[in-house]
Amino acid sequence: MKKIGNIIIIAILLFLIGLFIRPEKVIYLPKITGQVIDQNGNPIQNAIVARIEEKELKNNDYELFKSQTDTTDLNGNFELSEKSKIEWFHTPLDLPFVYCYANFQVSKKGYDTYKTDYNAEENSKYNENLNACKGIVFKPKITLKKL
Repeated sequence: MKKIGNIIIIAILLFLIGLFIRPEKVIYLPKITGQVIDQNGNPIQNAIVARIEEKELKNNDYELFKSQTDTTDLNGNFELSEKSKIEWFHTPLDLPFVYCYANFQVSKKGYDTYKTDYNAEENSKYNENLNACKGIVFKPKITLKKL
């Protein structure tokens, strides 16, 4: 009788673990539109804006890579809108908290390079719709400092 009780408890625990933690591969489309300006507020043309993403290697290590680049226009505007893959560990305890993040760097000859850290907390936006960040928009205004 004790063995059956242990089996039932183990089955319930496995069910609860499966219910609360489900890793999912999600493709989402965060759009990053912004403007690059100098310290006087003037737009910077031809600055290179690169989106930084994380790639999992075979040995469970990660590397950062530039997944998309854009060059600013006459008004210093840019847009990064490619789809991204993330592994999202969704649990009912997350509800309704989904954090969508975007990381990028901006460079231009004669200026310091601006780079966000690969950190979901610092570069995130709260999304209460629980739609895996579909259609989320980041609109940074970045000031580059002259060297």
